[in-house]
Amino acid sequence: MAELALFAAAAVGWVGVVAFFRRARAWLPYYVVGASGCAILVVVGGREFLPLESVIRVATAESVHMVAPLIGIKTTLEHVAPGSLMVIGVPHQDEWTVLAVGLESSGLLESAALLGLVAFFPAQTGTSRLATILIALALTFIANVFRVLIIVATVGYLGQDYLDFAHVVVGRVVFFVIAIGIFWFAITAPTLRRVNARLAEVPA
Repeated sequence: MAELALFAAAAVGWVGVVAFFRRARAWLPYYVVGASGCAILVVVGGREFLPLESVIRVATAESVHMVAPLIGIKTTLEHVAPGSLMVIGVPHQDEWTVLAVGLESSGLLESAALLGLVAFFPAQTGTSRLATILIALALTFIANVFRVLIIVATVGYLGQDYLDFAHVVVGRVVFFVIAIGIFWFAITAPTLRRVNARLAEVPA
């Protein structure tokens, strides 16, 4: 109960600071505090007080488990803790590799950061911003499933010796490249459209 009260107090304080910067039209601190605070609150709230992280973990593991047979790998799926941690069993010849879908593999951190950055970015408003957030979050989830699937495929075809390489190098590089595209769609492209529209209004 004390942790929830502290979380609520932090959330109220964050709202107050964000509202102050908005009224003062101090857009840079408004954006920095708003985006970072939103991301932190979503991660903490989604892990400690809501089942958000667990839901994403399960959805990620289930998605990978469903797609894996399409690339010739028949995985197994188990709940280590009911409703929370999921593990994916990957066969390779006479060995099995158990992959745990934890916080890093869930995509919660990336999704929370993206949510904060888009929600407080002034280049879009209203329905357009909501649509961008929903599409960007869906693309982030798909990208994260693809990252985990790459790890599963690497282990499934090459064995456990390549697990660290697939996880630390290949999976992260692929996800990073896809994330750049998502951020371009969600932030850079709307900004460029807005700048071009303003430039078009300036008399030649």
